[in-house]
Amino acid sequence: MPNPLQPPRQFNWNRALLNAFWIVLLIHTSSQLLNSRLILPDLIIVGIIVLLESICKWKPDASEVSITVGSYVISVLIVAFLAPDVRVWPLIMALPLLVSMIYMRTSYLFASAAGALLFLAILGEVQGLNASQLPDTLLIGMMFAALALTGLGVIRRGNDLIRSLANSEKTEQDLRIQNIIMDRLSKIDPLTDLYNHKTFHEYLGWLIDHQQSNPFPMQLAILDIDNFKKVNDTYGHWVGDIALKQVASEVLFHIGTDDFAARYGGEEFAIILTAKTLEEARDIMERIRTGVAGHHISEMEGKSVTVSIGMHDFQGADSKSYVFQKADDALYEAKKTGKNRIIVL
Repeated sequence: MPNPLQPPRQFNWNRALLNAFWIVLLIHTSSQLLNSRLILPDLIIVGIIVLLESICKWKPDASEVSITVGSYVISVLIVAFLAPDVRVWPLIMALPLLVSMIYMRTSYLFASAAGALLFLAILGEVQGLNASQLPDTLLIGMMFAALALTGLGVIRRGNDLIRSLANSEKTEQDLRIQNIIMDRLSKIDPLTDLYNHKTFHEYLGWLIDHQQSNPFPMQLAILDIDNFKKVNDTYGHWVGDIALKQVASEVLFHIGTDDFAARYGGEEFAIILTAKTLEEARDIMERIRTGVAGHHISEMEGKSVTVSIGMHDFQGADSKSYVFQKADDALYEAKKTGKNRIIVL
């Protein structure tokens, strides 16, 4: 299992490289046994890999550096114990460069290339190169330099792709956020922060359709601010906006999470109450009515506004237009019979 402090992607790469080291060890040990050679380097390599396993498990922050250094030490050990006539050591010394490319670290790449060239020089000094071997040595040095430059190109290209992917993800995220904002703007009334007229009709239609397969209690209430034109004419439209926001705030404060409130238009609001009896729904609307009437608006010289409310208790056979018409008729009756009251039809 990956260490919780270690990103899963890094853990996977570390695991793949350590598995590769075990495979290299197996191949090298098999070769040593077939040729009746000492397996001392293999025992040392086992210790190094076990150490790397421990570092990856307990010190994941040091895993990249440790594996890169470990790959260099393992390569040096294998090459140091090769028979003098075996000329594949340049391929073995390329291992730390490949590890550096996997980690996409230019600093690791340059260090690995410098280490390989240094080992080449030391090996040549120890073995005592003659003039005939100089071209091969120069060719090997050029090969490591070319591999390092190729690795640098790979790393830069990889970093470009990572940046491009990050930019694409950011653009996609920005578009997603923008779509969410636009979707909200298309559904919400900006003044009251309630849903708008269009969203109300969509939601009411969906609820009535849903009633066919899963009946549940539902009431529709239409609320209208009394004498709102007088408020605008006396105090100005900006005070009328304050009154609208105050009524919306009172509505949101009293309705539940299963309920729905919208500014239907002008000074009119629509509220859908669900999963309640008619008595419970009427009590909620009564608290809204008294809450609005009891709130004094300083911009109106301390006076308050009142609201009239019409309600209809949904019955299973009611259509959307019928539900709305009954609630609207109840609102008209409340207005006609004195305002600041609730009528249920």
